[in-house]
Amino acid sequence: MAALQASGAISLQDIEEQYTPGSNLPSRGLNDFYLGGSLVRANAGNNSSTNMSAGVPASGTISFNDFYGKERAFKKTFSDGDTNQSANTIFGDDFAVDYPKQLVLGSGHTIGSTNPSNAALTIETNGVGSITVTNEGSIEGAGGTAGGGAGGNALEVAGSVAVTLVNNGTIKAGGGGGGAGGAGGAGSAGSTATISSVTDKVGSKPTFVPYSVKTQFVPARAWSGIGSGEWGLNTSGSTVTSSISDRGPMWYSFQVNKSAEYSLSASITDPYPEDGHTGHRGQPRVDISTAENTASQGQGGSLYGSGLSWSGVKAPLAASTTYYFCNYTVGPYTFTAGGDGIASNFYYNNMNTSLSLSVSEPTSGGSAGAGGVGQGYNQSAGSAGSGGSGGTNAGTGGNGGAGGAFGASGSNGSVGGNGTGTAISYPSSAPANGSAASAGGASGKSIQGDSNVTRSGSGTLTGGVA
Repeated sequence: MAALQASGAISLQDIEEQYTPGSNLPSRGLNDFYLGGSLVRANAGNNSSTNMSAGVPASGTISFNDFYGKERAFKKTFSDGDTNQSANTIFGDDFAVDYPKQLVLGSGHTIGSTNPSNAALTIETNGVGSITVTNEGSIEGAGGTAGGGAGGNALEVAGSVAVTLVNNGTIKAGGGGGGAGGAGGAGSAGSTATISSVTDKVGSKPTFVPYSVKTQFVPARAWSGIGSGEWGLNTSGSTVTSSISDRGPMWYSFQVNKSAEYSLSASITDPYPEDGHTGHRGQPRVDISTAENTASQGQGGSLYGSGLSWSGVKAPLAASTTYYFCNYTVGPYTFTAGGDGIASNFYYNNMNTSLSLSVSEPTSGGSAGAGGVGQGYNQSAGSAGSGGSGGTNAGTGGNGGAGGAFGASGSNGSVGGNGTGTAISYPSSAPANGSAASAGGASGKSIQGDSNVTRSGSGTLTGGVA
């Protein structure tokens, strides 16, 4: 109902029709229409809206002139910069009272949401009485967050409360955020490690070697030492090699500068000269431990190697860690009772081992491209971020998706590229496939709860309704 006339003749019937519309009650006197009574309500203490009957006396002298331009309504007129508006908050306790409420946005003005979780204007389900929204400006939801966040709603009518919408402006749902791209998969790349802190263990053998040392060296040693002749240890170049004769074993400590899988190989030859001890060659084994005089603790398993000659066995070694390396024999490889009949007497010409310093290391996959934010109140749609290139043989990160415009979903991100290179499992598995991308976020709704809204006007809705 329109407000009472601003001038001219005004009657008690005009006032009754304004404040008791449609009633067939007997005629009242003006003193029934004091402000603060049951007919002309005063604002509750937490009602911040404008009382369109302000100025009507609450007591004392009252006249027809006091009602010029007055209206039975609470009215909130929005200003630019108003955000995340709640009808329940605006009208306070009066929101649940059967008394008309008006929400008005003038031409050229904008209200919006700063968070996709909140609509720009929410009308909660506890509203009672006629609720009218008049929009001549723009009501704008928040844009979705980067990485696929959903856009926010512009106008949200909760529950089953009835709302009349007169829309001659624009109501815009927030656009969805663009999906993030997937990270590129790890690759692996060849590298050359270095060995350092190589130290000869001067004792004849570790206690876990089950046989006594028998060798040509005096005093009884399993080998001739580091870089000291045919049956010694050579640490130059990209491969650490060693050779020992008779029984062995060889025993030393070392460190490497890269965490990687190191390749081991070993072989054992017939005794020289042939003297009936072929069946007593045994099998060459390598034991690597992080504790002196202690058998393997899990660096790739227990003992490395099986057979008279083996290669390509991988030992995962951590950088800057002291390891104790022991090369000795187990077996015998074949043995027939007879002769000296002692299975633990191993004889061979040479036992050779190598530790390759040519390793493969994991390389980091390219970083994922970021998705753009969705368009929303005071926020433009963000562009798609580019994925990073990553390390050698690594997969390139997938590009992110662009943020959606008002009322539009965000674009999907792109999957990360796969890594390539030699397969390794330490210090991490590589190569690896790129990660999946995330989908773009859905747009918000221009009107959420549209079934509760009676619409009119020549304005536009950008984005769907639900």
